[in-house]
Amino acid sequence: MRAWTAVAMRARREASPLSPRIACLACVEALGISGAGLLLTTSMKALEPVCVTDGRAGEVEELQARVGEGPAVDALASGRPMLVEDLSATASRRQWPVFSAEAIRRGVQSMFSLPLALGAIRVGVLDLVHEEPIRLDHNQLVDALVYADTALVLTIDARSGITAPGSAESGDGQGPTLWHAEVHQAAGMVSVQLGIAVLDALVRMRAYAFSHDQALTEVARAVVERRLRFHPDDATPTPDHDMEGQP
Repeated sequence: MRAWTAVAMRARREASPLSPRIACLACVEALGISGAGLLLTTSMKALEPVCVTDGRAGEVEELQARVGEGPAVDALASGRPMLVEDLSATASRRQWPVFSAEAIRRGVQSMFSLPLALGAIRVGVLDLVHEEPIRLDHNQLVDALVYADTALVLTIDARSGITAPGSAESGDGQGPTLWHAEVHQAAGMVSVQLGIAVLDALVRMRAYAFSHDQALTEVARAVVERRLRFHPDDATPTPDHDMEGQP
């Protein structure tokens, strides 16, 4: 809730609605860094910027997409954080020869790319950039992931057509909604049912939850327990009576 409160306060100061960009700005402010960018995977498994906090972060994201290399590219491919304290170091220049040189030229010296996943499925990356070589400690990196989760919730809400998004907390004391194994499992099942990407499945689930005044975890549980099924040709999911009680 601390991160969500910070996001709400940032939105209030800017007289702006809650959005993924506001979540990223709150993250930048909390960590004391230069900028951030949230990238999500597309149907082509490429990374697509959802929001950036400033022009320099935007240039870095565009650069990675153009040259096909960089910390975010490797973070998504490996599923491991890429924590680059100094892009001018020999190891960085060797690993990303074009990207490192161009990022430094644009005033970025440090970059931390944190992969985002729903269960075993990688859905994106949060990039943190800074103008000087720095080190982020474990607690800062954990906080960054919570802000990323909040930004992801806001992205899903925006794509669901929800203009009054709810908290990233599920309300059951078990942590952020998107971290729940049940939500991961349900998103995978809906993805198969509809033949769409997992993120798009989450959008459908979130829209259903909002329109029925339910928590996302409630909808996920109904899908996992086969009490609710989404159909490709139907606008509205239906109770899956035929599957109730089946393993």
